[in-house]
Order: sequence, then C-alpha cells, then structure tokens
Amino acid sequence: MASGAAPCSAAAYRLDAVSFADLPGFGQDRLDEALKNFAKTCGRPLNGGPSVEGFDGAAEAEACRAARRGDGAANPKNFFERHFRPWRIVANASGDAFFTGYYQPEIAGSLTRTTAYPVPVYGLPPDLVVLPPGKRSGALTGLIAARRAPSGALTPFPDRGAIEDGALEHAPRVRKLVYLRDNVDLFLAQVQGSARVRLSDGRVLVLTFAGKNGQPYTALARVLVQKGVATPAEMTMDRLIQWIRANGLERGQPGDELLRLNRSFVFFNAHIETGAQAQPRGGSGAPLTPLRSVAVDKRVWPYGLPFFIDSTLPWRNAEPEPFRRLVMSQDTGAAIVGAARADIYFGLGREAGARAAEIRHHGQFFILLPIRSRVGDGQ
Repeated sequence: MASGAAPCSAAAYRLDAVSFADLPGFGQDRLDEALKNFAKTCGRPLNGGPSVEGFDGAAEAEACRAARRGDGAANPKNFFERHFRPWRIVANASGDAFFTGYYQPEIAGSLTRTTAYPVPVYGLPPDLVVLPPGKRSGALTGLIAARRAPSGALTPFPDRGAIEDGALEHAPRVRKLVYLRDNVDLFLAQVQGSARVRLSDGRVLVLTFAGKNGQPYTALARVLVQKGVATPAEMTMDRLIQWIRANGLERGQPGDELLRLNRSFVFFNAHIETGAQAQPRGGSGAPLTPLRSVAVDKRVWPYGLPFFIDSTLPWRNAEPEPFRRLVMSQDTGAAIVGAARADIYFGLGREAGARAAEIRHHGQFFILLPIRSRVGDGQ
C-alpha cells in the first residue's frame, strides 16, 4: 500500500513499515546470538501455520540457507538488514504490545502413585483429535479438539474438572507418565507447557507439551483480579499459586473451584534426562534459548520468524530496564492470544521463574519479514 501499511488477512492487526533505524537499540543487540537462534528454526516457518500477507517463502528459504552456511557470522547486523524488512505490529488503538515471561519449572514427583504424589500426569490420549474449523459446530462449537469414538463420531473431550474427577482413570491406552504432589503442580506444568520432574532417586523426568483437550482456556489470574484479590500489576503467577493453595484443593473448596474454571487441560510427552541439563523444545521443535525465544499465538504467527521487542522490563533483577532484543517465534501457549502478544522464555528453575513471574509489561513489537537480497550485496 502507498501508505506503507501492509494489510493482513486477520482484521485484528496491521503491519506498519518501519526501518531498522526505528528499532531502538537494534545495532547494540547481540545479533550473533539472534542469528544462531534463527538458524535453529528457519526453513519451516509456515509448517501448518497461518498465512502472513507479504511473506515471501523463497526469500525466507534464501535467508535460511545463508544463515546455515555462516554467511552472517562476520556481520550479523548486515545479515538481518539484507534479508529482512521490519514492520511494527499494530493491534489496538495505542499500538502497544503486551509481554509476559515463562520458564521451565522443576517440581518433585514419583513414577509410582503414593500418598505424597497422588496426581497423575497424562500422556496424549489416542482418541483425541484436533478439530478442523469446519467441524466446530453443534456440541463442538468453540472447541479446538474432540474425542473420536470407534464409530468415528466426535464428542467433546472431558474438561479439567471431569479429568480431575477420574474421567481418564481407566481409559484404555491413556498413559500415566508420572505422579505429582497436587493439582497446583500439575497446573503450573501445564501453564508453562513443560516441566522438569525431580524423582526420589535424583533422576529428572522432562515433560514436554503434547497436546490439549480442546476446551476453552480461562486466565485464572484475571478471575482473581476481577474478584478484587489483587490488582493486575500484583497478580503474578506466584501470587496465583499461593492463593489457590491457601484456599484449599479439596473438592468444593475455593482453590479447587478456581482451577476448574479453566477447562483446558494439557497432555505431555516424557523422557528421562540424560547427559547435561538441556533447554526444553518449543512447539517449533527447536530447543528454546533463554531471552531469545518467545511463544506467540500460532493462529496468527508462524514459527521461525524474527521479532524485535522494545520494552522496559525487570528482566535481570527487580529494577526495570530496557529490553531491546531480536527474538524468534519458537513456541506457543494457550494464554498467548493475539498479534501483539508474546511470552518471553527465561530458562530453567526457580531463579528464571522468579524473573518470568514479574513480566507483565507493555511495549512495541516488530516482525521482520524476509525479502530477496540484492545481487552484489556484500556480507
């Protein structure tokens, strides 16, 4: 368009053309780190993902080949400027984006059910199927997955409350991967999309996202804010977890009732960690990189494209400071909804979790779309 705005198929946002000079701190970022992260995931950004108007698949493939053969190693800034064009994501009147943080928690568990560890973590049920848009009607309206009967008929998959009440307890071919202390630890693993489960013998079982029951997701922190428990700025994940436990997890108690409001339920894959401690893999299949990987709404953005964040966050300590970084879309999350929304991956364990929990900040969000490099340009 002559105005420099790119129309998008999703009416909820538009892309405004900008220059690299409009990305504050772009030249001061460690773009060598960003380039390595791009090379891990590129080559499959539209793998089952949405269509982004203006996306040039041939240009992306060219940039990917160049990155993987090391063309940008000497001058990563020049690499991104040659192969991409930045656009500001505008999804509301103010043009602001909203950023949160996530991490991979470590929790205690057992491979066998005990009185200390009674809550099962389930593998992906074999009768769970993803619903194509044309099938989301009638009893399946608003659902993104369903249960397929042997006859082929589709019915809603049990929600969180039904599963906690035993709906899958004796379901055929549904695996119980590990057992946790309570439904709060399970909820924490589900919200983060992965977890490290420390077993009594010292080994670590790594849980990674496998799928979900297709029922709608409810942000429980928002529910508590609406109830006046805390302000939006005060309602961190730690505050939410503390409230749930303090208000009881027995059937009918307020903590349990709050958990059941979120009907969405996540299933996992599992493997015993061997060798050095490793970062989890995101929905893209690529290992996540702390402060370089983000989860986005996969209905809007494909995996593997660079985004630039300009915000002020308490990302290194409690004091907010500029966060101006080139990141890659490598993961997704049920709570990450909309074009101007990203969840920044902070890493493993308690310290990463403490930092991630504090991130609920606004800023500017840019996407870098690939372009054909000009013949004769130097590296």
